[in-house]
Amino acid sequence: MASKLKNYYYFQKENFELTVITARTINVNIYGEVFTNGTFNISAINTAFNALIASGGPTNLGSVRKIQVTRPGQKPKNLDVYLYLNNPSITQDFYLNENDFIFVPIAEKLVTISGEVNRPYKYELINNENLNDLLKFAGGLTVNALKSNIKIKRIEDDSVRIIDLNLTQLEKIG
Repeated sequence: MASKLKNYYYFQKENFELTVITARTINVNIYGEVFTNGTFNISAINTAFNALIASGGPTNLGSVRKIQVTRPGQKPKNLDVYLYLNNPSITQDFYLNENDFIFVPIAEKLVTISGEVNRPYKYELINNENLNDLLKFAGGLTVNALKSNIKIKRIEDDSVRIIDLNLTQLEKIG
């Protein structure tokens, strides 16, 4: 920019400052399990996270772990919101370009954790994640938690199965 303006104005290199008032806008297509499907016109400096907010975010059924960001002619990238929330310094290139697509699939494995945990909520587990991972997402057990009396309710074949678990013994086994 400075070299182009140099043809019309005289200034020294160290005296040149450029401020961009507004960024260009791009169209991003967001679909799947979001509150508002469609094409969104957003600022080009936004990331996939910001674009998801523009769509209202994932629905209660939508995955927050397997969001696909696709650029025409390229392979989809996987966006895992948990990775970002647990470690914001993770640098994933999720800046968007014109006509990028964001697809939010249905979450495959939702687990609700309640009782004596620091963050009781519904969490999405992927791949080989297990009870230990779920406890980490939930911020661990509170000081009042009784590790020897954990109850797991599992829905199997239209019925509820209750599993009694002694977490203290499991920790000893490894």
